Amino acid sequence: MMMMQSKDLIQTSWPNQSYFHSNSYYCESEHHEIFSSINSTPENSIVSSGLYGCDDYPLLEYDQMQDPSPVYNESRNINTLDDVCRWLCDDYDNDNDRESEEIQSIITVAVDAMEESNDVMEPESQTGLENLLKAYADGMSMGQTELAKVIVKCIREKINPVGQTLERIAFKLFGENQEEYIKQESMRNFKIAFRVFYDIFPYGRFAHFTANSTILERVPAHVESVHIVDFDLGEGSQWPQVIQAIAQMKKSLIITSIKLDQDQDSQFHQTRWHLCNFARTFGLNLKVQEIEIGQLVNLIEGRKSEKEFFVFNCMVGLPHMGKTRKTNQVTDFLKVAKLVLAQNQGIITFGNGEEGERMGNHSDYPSFFDNNLAHYKALYESMECGFPSYLNEARMAIETLFLAPFISSKSWFQKWEERIENTGLDGLKGVKMSIESWNEARELVKEGESQYGIRVEGENGNEMVLEWRGVPLVKVSAWV
Repeated sequence: MMMMQSKDLIQTSWPNQSYFHSNSYYCESEHHEIFSSINSTPENSIVSSGLYGCDDYPLLEYDQMQDPSPVYNESRNINTLDDVCRWLCDDYDNDNDRESEEIQSIITVAVDAMEESNDVMEPESQTGLENLLKAYADGMSMGQTELAKVIVKCIREKINPVGQTLERIAFKLFGENQEEYIKQESMRNFKIAFRVFYDIFPYGRFAHFTANSTILERVPAHVESVHIVDFDLGEGSQWPQVIQAIAQMKKSLIITSIKLDQDQDSQFHQTRWHLCNFARTFGLNLKVQEIEIGQLVNLIEGRKSEKEFFVFNCMVGLPHMGKTRKTNQVTDFLKVAKLVLAQNQGIITFGNGEEGERMGNHSDYPSFFDNNLAHYKALYESMECGFPSYLNEARMAIETLFLAPFISSKSWFQKWEERIENTGLDGLKGVKMSIESWNEARELVKEGESQYGIRVEGENGNEMVLEWRGVPLVKVSAWV
């Protein structure tokens, strides 16, 4: 239970009425429609009034953050999806109209070809592609690189960037950057793409909600300050709920972002401005800072205090992030977190969107490759179920921006070679996920009505997993 002075500030368990209850997720075989209808009222919890796509704080860096309107309805979501399609056929800069028309013509031809084939891959071709992919993994595991190259040539004859799920994944595994024109066009509208992807699909919202609810449940009433050390701050979309909750707890808040890339200064400054601006609306003087991982120990060393609560938050491989991180960066972060928590109060929250890459379950590269393939196949299918058939162009753009960065034959093999047995969490005690969080997560994905499911696992129930048809997509765990 959350340790607080007043239940009026934030309820000890997530309330029965929250915006999750008005989310509508469904999959229809013909139209593949999935929309989110979010309503926020003053009676709703902090979870609903400041989190995941509601207009009080839809997502950082978007104009809608300034709009206090509490209504986020289906028609607005549909219009946003249509806007995504319009990127690929409308160029708002008149100087680039000709280029935009050329891009659209290429996409139209590709989509027409997909529709003419009735979007059906011959069973023999599907089986053949599966066998080739398995043969490639076997060849790589045995060091037969020349054989693997021959197999790749055969695979390229069977792949299709607008075909069935396995064809599209294979295209991204072995394609030769043929989707660059879509990526360049879509990147110019990244903010809209990010909002659509985060709002409609549950991957990021599930991870953030699960981690945040666990964090807030663990904050002791007696501490005066909460210090969040975030491995990958990104757009800052995880923290509105926590900012509002900490403000109502009358505690101070520091967010320290780890500098992972040398070219991320511009994004950090924008994110810091939006976070601080949002915090001021609740009377919270938020401090947001950025340091390199090597400076983290020096920053926190010697700051042992009974009045400060540390949160080490690590989210990696979540689809909305659109980028991967090096394994050694993650393990270095977790090692520092363990050192700090050995002398201070706090918690580690770890969200993993690359669940197929868990090393401990695979004794060889073929099993690692197959598990990755199953993971991303499920991810693609869950996305495809969420797009109406008339928005194929939008789906292609979203896949290119947010899924393609995780799918590469070279990066998969490199991760396998760099695998380590110790993830950095060994020796820690798991923090049990609450029943309230589990129930809210199930409401988020409409478990029983959609093909998503939520499972709690781990030695003491400290891990919560988002699944699609039984295949893990995202796992969140908590540790002390």
